[in-house]
Amino acid sequence: MESQVKTRTRTGWQEDETSRLFTAVKEASASGAPLRSVFEALSDDLGRKPNSIRNYYYACLRQKPDATYLRAAPFATFTPEETHQLLRQVLMARGQGISVRSCVMDMAGGDHSLMLRYQNKYRTLLKHRPEMIEAVREELRQEGLPYPKESSLDRADSAFCDPEDTAAARLMAEPCVSAMLEGLKELLRRAARAEEIHEKQRTIDRMQVQQDLRRIAWEKDFDEATAQLEGILCLLRDFLALPRESQIPQLDTFRDAALESLAQAESFLTRCHG
Repeated sequence: MESQVKTRTRTGWQEDETSRLFTAVKEASASGAPLRSVFEALSDDLGRKPNSIRNYYYACLRQKPDATYLRAAPFATFTPEETHQLLRQVLMARGQGISVRSCVMDMAGGDHSLMLRYQNKYRTLLKHRPEMIEAVREELRQEGLPYPKESSLDRADSAFCDPEDTAAARLMAEPCVSAMLEGLKELLRRAARAEEIHEKQRTIDRMQVQQDLRRIAWEKDFDEATAQLEGILCLLRDFLALPRESQIPQLDTFRDAALESLAQAESFLTRCHG
């Protein structure tokens, strides 16, 4: 029965089609794109439905579970040098009033998947390695480069004039000086409003990252659940397609395969609900 399942699964697939499929899977994995996009993109080229392409891909993985060349490439991690350079670029942009999202999008050259990779890495460092953030901020400060600072309108206002300084008090009475100080105060108020806008944008950025992470997790669970269901359906379909006189000798084999498929499905459901 196992040989019949394999023959039926691969019916109509040519070697060059299989090669194109797994090459596309590895390229998508390297860029962070979901597998579903691969199946949809190849649908028109191969003249097959996305679900059929997906089923064939997982069927190949089940037939050759140890064949690592069929699987998606592992996700590349950041080297210490890349992490340090990422922090420098983002913190310098922050020091110039540029949002994190705009900065990493520019670094990624418009590549959304690469932008998410940069942004997620920065958020992780921000949450778990604040000492590294502070070290790079200090490094930029010593080099005279832009870096994010803590600002206060109260401190800025008080810097205009020391009330104990009589010379400054005389200057404050001059209309032109008063007008200049009012202009500076207006600039500070505008800067404060811009910072509020940037903070709202940062909040939106965090929500978008969280939504992207949830979507990736959902797609992964959906693909795995589909593969589990397809495996069970293939097993039942092939056994029931056998003539009745051929089913009896295959009954023990079918029972063992069914128990294994059910165990895998239960394990998957346990992980999802855990």
